[in-house]
Amino acid sequence: MKALVTGATGFLGSHIVDRLLERGDGVRALVRAGADASYLGSRDVELVPGDITRPGSLPAAVAGADIVYHAAANVTDWDPWRRFQDDTIAGTRNLLQASVAAGVPRFLHISTDGVYALGALSKGITEDSRLERRFGWLDYYRRAKLAAEKIARRGGGRIAVAIVRPGLLLGERDRAVLPGVVAFLKSRSAMYLGDPGNRLPYVYAGDVAAACVLAATNEQAAGRIYNVVSDEHVTQRDLLGAVAEATGLRPPRRSAPFRAAYGLATAMEAWGVLRGRRRRPELTRFGVNLLGLDYQEDASRIGAELGWQAEVPMREAVRRSVEWAGSRRPQRVGG
Repeated sequence: MKALVTGATGFLGSHIVDRLLERGDGVRALVRAGADASYLGSRDVELVPGDITRPGSLPAAVAGADIVYHAAANVTDWDPWRRFQDDTIAGTRNLLQASVAAGVPRFLHISTDGVYALGALSKGITEDSRLERRFGWLDYYRRAKLAAEKIARRGGGRIAVAIVRPGLLLGERDRAVLPGVVAFLKSRSAMYLGDPGNRLPYVYAGDVAAACVLAATNEQAAGRIYNVVSDEHVTQRDLLGAVAEATGLRPPRRSAPFRAAYGLATAMEAWGVLRGRRRRPELTRFGVNLLGLDYQEDASRIGAELGWQAEVPMREAVRRSVEWAGSRRPQRVGG
């Protein structure tokens, strides 16, 4: 089976590549100019230059593919809206159109649990729960991911599309979550955001990759949407404590009411915008929501229909992530 993976030079995409190679599939990776493809270069992967924002570069990438795994997106909470429009929204549309034109039979779209309404998280989330309708100021990542997911769903009439909605990813080759947590623990803003006992939607990236392969290759998954989170009970205190221990840092010594932390993040963002967005603030509202909200997510559908189950516990995922980060620099990630 021949698979095209977008975002393969990134975090989750590289884990999808690993899983596909383990299966013995032929793997082709779409590689944007300037991207770090050193990891892929060490694997048996066909590298195809291209960019999902450039439709003309996509026909060669999708030609002959049996499945397209779409993991590419703008993964940040501190870019201008135009970047999200180009990379996440238009990029998804371009890739889906190219796949349909090439006669690719299957398309796996990677969304996020961020598409759900924030107010519904603590009530228990299933794949049929209410999606977000009102996005706040600068809430571009979630807005763009929901728009891209809608594009993928509309393409289901011309190509078999399955969608996965992962939670909080950890693991090797993570350049966003773990570094963000480490920077937070080092900052003056380090604190528990709201109730430290709130539950987080943790999942290991390799386990998500396995879920993606199951959803892409199983006929029963066509047209289906799946939450992908571990059933391990992980709290904010658990995660920050595990990262602190693994990096030699101290866990927070204080906590702030959620509303107070959210207000502080709003002020920091406003100041950052006034200063021309030169640096991402120490605390953002996206980060406060990510760590401070109580996530009650149900991933039983993918277990019942496809037999998926998370295997790697949170502390092991943190260890692997820190070990990988340490192998890329002279000092420890927390040093």
